[in-house]
Amino acid sequence: MNTRSFATMIAGMLLPPAVMAGGLGILKPSARYAVSAPLTPSLTPPSAGHAMLQAPDGITRASARAQLYGICISSGNIPALTPTIRTFRAGYSPTPQQVAELTPMSGVAGTRTGTELGYMEYDVNSQGALKSVTWTRLSLSDYTVTLSESQSYGLGVCMDMTTDPTTGTIYGISAIADYLVKIDPDSGEAEVVAPTKPFYAIAADASGQLYGILLDSATREGVLYTINKVTGAALRVGATGAKMLTDESGTSAYFQTASFSSANGQLYWCMVNAENASGLYSVDPATGQATYMAPFPDNETFVSLFDIPTPSSDAVPATVSDATAVIAPTSTPDDPKVEVSFKVPSHTVGGAEIDLIERVDIYRGAAAEAVYTEEYPDPGTVIRYTDTAPQPGFNAYRIVAVNAEGESLPTYVSIFVGHDYPEAPTAVEVHTDVDGYPVISWEAPVKGLNGLDIDPSILTYTVMRDINGISERIAEGVEDTYFTDTTIPLDHQAYPYYTVVASSPAGEGKASLAAGCYTGPAYTLPFEESFNDCLLSTSPWIMQSLDLGGRWELNYISTFPGSGPYDDSGMLVFIGFQSVDGAQARIATPKLDFSEVKNPLLSFYFYYLDMSDQDLRFDDHMTIEASISGGEYEMIPGADYYQHDANSRWTEVRLPLDTLAGQGDVSIGFHGHSAGGFDLLLDCIRILDSPNDSGVPTSSPFDAVKHSYTDLLGRPLIHPHGLCIRINPDGTATKLLLP
Repeated sequence: MNTRSFATMIAGMLLPPAVMAGGLGILKPSARYAVSAPLTPSLTPPSAGHAMLQAPDGITRASARAQLYGICISSGNIPALTPTIRTFRAGYSPTPQQVAELTPMSGVAGTRTGTELGYMEYDVNSQGALKSVTWTRLSLSDYTVTLSESQSYGLGVCMDMTTDPTTGTIYGISAIADYLVKIDPDSGEAEVVAPTKPFYAIAADASGQLYGILLDSATREGVLYTINKVTGAALRVGATGAKMLTDESGTSAYFQTASFSSANGQLYWCMVNAENASGLYSVDPATGQATYMAPFPDNETFVSLFDIPTPSSDAVPATVSDATAVIAPTSTPDDPKVEVSFKVPSHTVGGAEIDLIERVDIYRGAAAEAVYTEEYPDPGTVIRYTDTAPQPGFNAYRIVAVNAEGESLPTYVSIFVGHDYPEAPTAVEVHTDVDGYPVISWEAPVKGLNGLDIDPSILTYTVMRDINGISERIAEGVEDTYFTDTTIPLDHQAYPYYTVVASSPAGEGKASLAAGCYTGPAYTLPFEESFNDCLLSTSPWIMQSLDLGGRWELNYISTFPGSGPYDDSGMLVFIGFQSVDGAQARIATPKLDFSEVKNPLLSFYFYYLDMSDQDLRFDDHMTIEASISGGEYEMIPGADYYQHDANSRWTEVRLPLDTLAGQGDVSIGFHGHSAGGFDLLLDCIRILDSPNDSGVPTSSPFDAVKHSYTDLLGRPLIHPHGLCIRINPDGTATKLLLP
């Protein structure tokens, strides 16, 4: 079976039998307001855990100023949900000044992308279901909108966002689920990177290392973690000591945001504390300890934070230019070296010629001490420095020129050195061997996630298996590019999915796409599934979302069209009403043994509805497909059923499967195609070997098990809705309450 785009296999249930709340998604509880009472401004430091930061003495050189900007969602003088952009100096008495007003919305998160602010704005209903999501970019020079893109799904709605300065990649913590996501700045489309912890704030330092702050529900304090950009793995740095404003249970906190300053490398955190007051904190990325700097005077609450550094005066040097960082010719992955070069500035920020540069400092990462200093360089000259001890991974270098008036704005260059994290293995395939065990094969990656070449001979692999949503590592340290899973039981049918992760000396890389296959014995005919009580009596059924988020689900009611099941209290529903035009999904049966079958016949009930007389004609339709021995699903000729082809509501469809006669393992797929119209309804699927050699019996072979319905007065019911009597094949009657 080839790699899936998105697939689900559940033995007992496909999806919960519930009416979906909406196509965009639902905010997780921690993404909603934890409190509804207005915040009370406080000009005193919090009472517990830490002291207020005091201004340092003895500053001899003026540094570039950390001018912070943020999206403020509420304050003492603006109503909640009317966000504004405000700016303030990162210091001991911040006074945020409004520079732009945004449109009213339910929530927002964003980050600076070059000279623009990119933010995801959204609206929700009272249950937290997203009603609209829009990715917007705003020019930071005149605050005009340069891009506005509506989103079809809310994955990019985030708790907080940050931009990796080494790559320009936008990362966020999704507000739909606990995922680290990447966001395309041009379209706003979000891509899942990996699952991670439920962070409220996220920030990238100058080297591209991600940090996150989450809520410890036991202490109600914020805790700082590092986040792996590839795997989402989070490592605890330490508790901040700052208590968050939470709900009564301590499981949900108020909105917050964090950001590193590119001017001084400090991590700043805007948070509403347990005293119900918002304030500015600095956080030590080495220990996690937070220091309370100052309250916001009007209790401004920020949900996005970024900086635009400004020089301390026009008399300080301009930035260094032509800065590069390259891997040194003598470098190896096990002994990396980096060559950094740049041109010393010859003018001040104000444009005056400089006679004297006292020094140029090079800092690696967030270090407070320079790794190299060039004293009294000639203005306009080129300086080269070789770092013989870079750290494995990303190395960012902050370069600052200094004269008697102070420091220049920093210039950053970065490079990845050492062994790279491998890309995902490709061409993952699964087939069964002669004993029935799955054999997984793949191709080794030859590139790393940071663009470096990968030597496949140094890679090892981890193989993971997923059955019924339960994932486990079944092999580690595999040196070959294939593996046989002999641990899976073969006494019953299953459909395991496998993913493969390559590891280099740097660590684990990206997981491959999943691939799976059927295992265990095939079902013999006759085969029947009625989805009674929205459960499956047979397994495994495979649901694959093929395009634009299409999906099938088990349900006991459909609103559009309004109907219950044909029989019992459950049916399959392809979601067309809430889907976009072009959404597709396939639901497939377990594997069936056709080897001794001469005239295979498929029967199912399909809900036909023609509303052309009301100018409602949609091309929602379903095709029937078959997979033989784990191969690709191919459409059975002529098996294409449009919902508007008839107006007969629940109707039995009989389809001869002559081309499949005598085959071994067969799976029948029901492929839904949405035209943005109504849902497709499917019930009472039966497959048997027809006794008629023609394959089309004169009377239905299913008549013996077909149920009839009457109301309580014995009158026939065409559609089994409401309280009714079912006449069973043996003549007995059963009272039913059907939806």
